[in-house]
Amino acid sequence: MEKAKLTIDRDFIIAPVDKRLYGTFIEPIRNIVYGNMYNPEHPEANEQGFRKDIMRLLKELKTTLIRYPGGNYVSGYHWTDGIGPKEKRPVRFDKAWRAIDTNQVGIDEYANYMKELGVESMLAVNLGTGTAEEAANEVEYCNMESGTYWSDLRRKYGNEKPHGIKLWCLGNEMDGPWQIEQKTPDEYGRIAYEAAKMMKWVDPDIELVACGSCTNVPGMKTYPEWDRIVLDHCYEHVDYLSLHRYYSYDRNVTMVWENPFSIEDISYLSKDLTSYLDTVIAAADFIKGKKRSGKVMYISFDEWGVQTSTNVAPADCNWTEKVTSKFRATNVIDAVLFGMFLITFLNRCDRVKIACQSIVIGSMIAADPNGGCYKQTTFYPFQHAATYGHGIALQQKLVSPLVATEHFGEQPSVQTAVVYNPEDDTITVFAINLNLREGVLFESDFRAFGDVELIEHIQIYDDQPLAGNTFENPLRIVPRTVEESKKGDIVLPKLSWNVLRYKIR
Repeated sequence: MEKAKLTIDRDFIIAPVDKRLYGTFIEPIRNIVYGNMYNPEHPEANEQGFRKDIMRLLKELKTTLIRYPGGNYVSGYHWTDGIGPKEKRPVRFDKAWRAIDTNQVGIDEYANYMKELGVESMLAVNLGTGTAEEAANEVEYCNMESGTYWSDLRRKYGNEKPHGIKLWCLGNEMDGPWQIEQKTPDEYGRIAYEAAKMMKWVDPDIELVACGSCTNVPGMKTYPEWDRIVLDHCYEHVDYLSLHRYYSYDRNVTMVWENPFSIEDISYLSKDLTSYLDTVIAAADFIKGKKRSGKVMYISFDEWGVQTSTNVAPADCNWTEKVTSKFRATNVIDAVLFGMFLITFLNRCDRVKIACQSIVIGSMIAADPNGGCYKQTTFYPFQHAATYGHGIALQQKLVSPLVATEHFGEQPSVQTAVVYNPEDDTITVFAINLNLREGVLFESDFRAFGDVELIEHIQIYDDQPLAGNTFENPLRIVPRTVEESKKGDIVLPKLSWNVLRYKIR
């Protein structure tokens, strides 16, 4: 069995981890909101119509932030349709997803739901069919105390205190040809500048996220010029640049453009994601230098996810068990790739301050509008990172075995991130093994930390990587504690997610 070695030092830090790195995303498409989140007829519905079983899982997930309402949806959504008496709200045809929108969940319902969950709100404004003035009015409605038309209207509708939403997205994926009112970078940069200016005039304390390149796939011809041009217009008025990325390991799964990755390429995905981040950060820093600005532009990676598949087993791998369900079920591969995203973000947390997994109700929580819900395989890596990934991310020297990919040469099979928590003197190592066929022995050298003891090894692994959870068997894939690791060698099995927790003595 080949060996990987990790070396870290407490003085070599990347940055403190921002708690907003563990955000999620909810969009009113299909039955995600209407049916699974909000369902007044459901036996688990509370007085406001929200399902308590879903709320319990969202709290258990430990997400710190929920982005709403979009997504492609927001570019045709007018927020004033979702306020006031529910029986008077208009029913609209949502052109983005070709669905009926009843507007029963609007700003007030969302904001109050976030308060009940105890998480931060991240609200997106419409810069597709919407205007800068509409966006500024929305901030006034949400954040101004009283004495104006929009703030008094909020009070009239039963919310006397401001919602105090401090994080706002200036539209969504405005470079995408699938977007309602797609814009050129100059067109979007101008409206983002005007909206940002007016929104901060209403509330100077808000933070704003501008739309960056929504993918780095070869078909997106505007990347990365989009980021440079947009920021040239609005650099000094926004705080974050938004990025989105979805991966699939099945070449038959298309996402607008042809998917270049196969199951044999999964060890390369982190390099592709890191290149995406580095390129956009370089574009942002170019504008910083051009403007002689002292301001650092941070990244809000506010949509990320994996397009699952059950038809990806390599010919020489005996993966026979597949999930058959009318609901989208994630598998072990998806869980490990969720770990890849989280590890990459932690290793770039000096610039990536916000991240939102897309879409939490569906990809991490499976639900039936007429029944129950359960934790998907992908629930657990996110929960582990959101539980133990707080503190200071550390630089590392990782020596990993290489594994051959189908299209991208040899790549490291083991990937890691390290978080030191000085409050309780613990070190957490998040580690994945992306080798499809072999396990790896794992060794750690903690150097300046002195005497360190392994106190827990949590692992997600199964000899059938296409296996997942279903309503019939919701506990098929769950984390397990590896007691053997405390007694001897630490093994990272093939296609596994691992959380290694150490205590400094």
